[in-house]
Amino acid sequence: MDNEIRFFDPRNETHSGLSNLFERPIELDGIPYLTAEHAYQAAKARDPQIRAWLMAAPTPELSAIVGDSLTAEQTVPGWNDRHVDLMSRILRAKYDQHADLQALLLSTGDAKLVEWAPEDGAVARFWGEFQGRGENTLGKMLMGLRAVYRHADRQGEPGDQALPKPGSGP
Repeated sequence: MDNEIRFFDPRNETHSGLSNLFERPIELDGIPYLTAEHAYQAAKARDPQIRAWLMAAPTPELSAIVGDSLTAEQTVPGWNDRHVDLMSRILRAKYDQHADLQALLLSTGDAKLVEWAPEDGAVARFWGEFQGRGENTLGKMLMGLRAVYRHADRQGEPGDQALPKPGSGP
């Protein structure tokens, strides 16, 4: 696709700020997190000690690896029913709290946004695409948020609409 922006690496791309691995703190429900990825992975853990480690993991990549490795017994009940809504809230916090990242998102125009995963797997294909195949849920959520901000700009008011829900998965 000609009008497609692929992102993943949080350090080496023009659109690296779109990645949840991008090192920018957020606050969600009054709790500070090192990155959006830290917030998402920490919310998954049932055990408070594991949650604390995920919140403080040295890198967002490590938080993701450990969080994605949690067993069903280590994961909060109902995770599969609520994780997409949680990601929506995390993205909203990230882009509401950082005007430069909101500007980056808006600068993508009408491009299709694709989290371009470097490795294959169920999680990679749910949130993004691997070699062009996957649900690209994160990309769709970002395009939805971009539309909310664009609409709010046209209306001259803060974007307080909810993000569209692309579905559920891993």
